Amino acid sequence: MMMDRRRMMVAVAIAAGLFFLMAGAMLADLGNTSAKPNDAPDADLYRQDLRNVWGPLVAHFGVFLFVIGLVGAALMLEEMDVFVRLFLLILAFVALLLVLANSPTIFG
Repeated sequence: MMMDRRRMMVAVAIAAGLFFLMAGAMLADLGNTSAKPNDAPDADLYRQDLRNVWGPLVAHFGVFLFVIGLVGAALMLEEMDVFVRLFLLILAFVALLLVLANSPTIFG
């Protein structure tokens, strides 16, 4: 059975959102690595940049795609049960609240 375009867009948005969320967490964790003796003088600034800028930026983009995918699934896929659609909307709302509550604190 083939997936129609709406299902494919929703699945890609959710999968891409989770991928970018994972990549943002990895970038933020890379910023927490310790300095090595052979590092360049500006390596510490680069690690702080990864931890404070690029990690949260990529993670916020991932959460945005994830929320768009969940809301799209709840609104566009009418053949799902009503309670499943309500659960998707609640999950999207909680993910949006994580972004609004300064989500870089998720990574430590």
